[in-house]
Amino acid sequence: MKKLAIISLMAACCLLGGKSMAQKGKSFAGSVKFGIKYEGDFEPKQLVNAPQESEQIISGNFTKTTHNLGGAFMYQIDMIDSIVRLWDLPGEKCAVTIPTPKKENDTSKRNYVIQKRSDTKDICGYQCQGYDIVVTVMKNEDEDEDEDEETAPKTVTITVYTTTEIGIDSNINCHFIPGLQGFPLYKEQPAGEGKKVVYEAIEVKKKKINAVEFSIPSNYKYYTPKEWNEHIRELTGKSGEDEEDEEDDF
Repeated sequence: MKKLAIISLMAACCLLGGKSMAQKGKSFAGSVKFGIKYEGDFEPKQLVNAPQESEQIISGNFTKTTHNLGGAFMYQIDMIDSIVRLWDLPGEKCAVTIPTPKKENDTSKRNYVIQKRSDTKDICGYQCQGYDIVVTVMKNEDEDEDEDEETAPKTVTITVYTTTEIGIDSNINCHFIPGLQGFPLYKEQPAGEGKKVVYEAIEVKKKKINAVEFSIPSNYKYYTPKEWNEHIRELTGKSGEDEEDEEDDF
């Protein structure tokens, strides 16, 4: 019953989102395929199973991204109030829903400074405005106050080029860069020590997207974030990814 309720709620949200888009007269439904390049001194073993492409389906401000993990897949569904991760693993299919923390309860301590660039790019026929985003991750409140005083906030710069022809408003980026206008068709993000990963759209297709794409399939076993972390520990003997925290984009 719990799973059915979640599926019904997500489907309803998708349908309501479609109605809202129609009222505003501004909508996009379709798919975007990205080519992925790895620039800098990556070790060959780091690139053996590194994905060369990724794909997103989009309907209004809802997105679903496919991650090829090499023998397994993870599908991430981004909605304004939550993230859903669907894990298609050998022998089992699992689903985890991660609520988006309200701003007043957000302890991620991230600061975003969005700087508009003077240049634009034409990507797949879409005129895209460039932005540099300086992201500073502050020290978490629960870290040991006696830690080495040399520990400094982590700062990285992500470069993107976005089009306002995809997505309803800036909420399409609420899990990536809050407040960023337009949907990114190009992204450069640092990968440490002078390395970077570049995502650039190589194909944009407009097509009908069914609301069911953003729901949890009935053959997936549902876990809460806590249950999922415990499940991963049982399988690997190691601590799983903290699904209660927002996924890093750098």
